[in-house]
Amino acid sequence: MNPQKPYETQLAWAIWQALEKLNSLLWDRYKKDFLSLASESEQHHEHTADSDTESIDNSPEDTTSSRT
Repeated sequence: MNPQKPYETQLAWAIWQALEKLNSLLWDRYKKDFLSLASESEQHHEHTADSDTESIDNSPEDTTSSRT
């Protein structure tokens, strides 16, 4: 423990413990909802990545490098 800031260290520890407890309580209560949100977010991310790839694939080719 940092001897110059013992109160700060103890406070940080207490906050961390409280957050861990809150995390556990929230997970227990909303597990199904959280998993659903995570799945939706992942699907949205995959769809966005696919859209980006399509726009790159459908872009006009660079013809400047083929000129001689």
